[in-house]
Amino acid sequence: MRFTAKVIQGWEGRIEGEVLVTRMKISFFGDIDQRTGEVVGSDLDIKGETIEGKIFVFSEGRGSTVGSNVLYGLAKKGVSPRLMATERAELITISGAIYGEIPMVSNLPQEAFHFLKTGDWARADIRDGIAYLEA
Repeated sequence: MRFTAKVIQGWEGRIEGEVLVTRMKISFFGDIDQRTGEVVGSDLDIKGETIEGKIFVFSEGRGSTVGSNVLYGLAKKGVSPRLMATERAELITISGAIYGEIPMVSNLPQEAFHFLKTGDWARADIRDGIAYLEA
């Protein structure tokens, strides 16, 4: 199935990778280990997974403004997601994606959360400000 999303941060081309999906909001400061990219938030359904190198699909970011610095640090350590895909974009996550040069798309339709499953392999084709995500 193919989904369309708006490019927030990134460049034209193709990104492929394993999918990590949660419908929950993510606070990059507190929910993600800043050194390893492991999900450590105790209330998250993906606790114990890692975002490193994944197409990370989540509803939206939440929490501390430090989250943008965490995303930057994850990128500099080489443990950031390959792509972040959200239902709703918010300023903290957008800022972190820009600082860390992490591709990010938003306005992902709710159907994507029902179709995409953790462990799936997906591809995002990015062109003209639009991302076409399919698994």
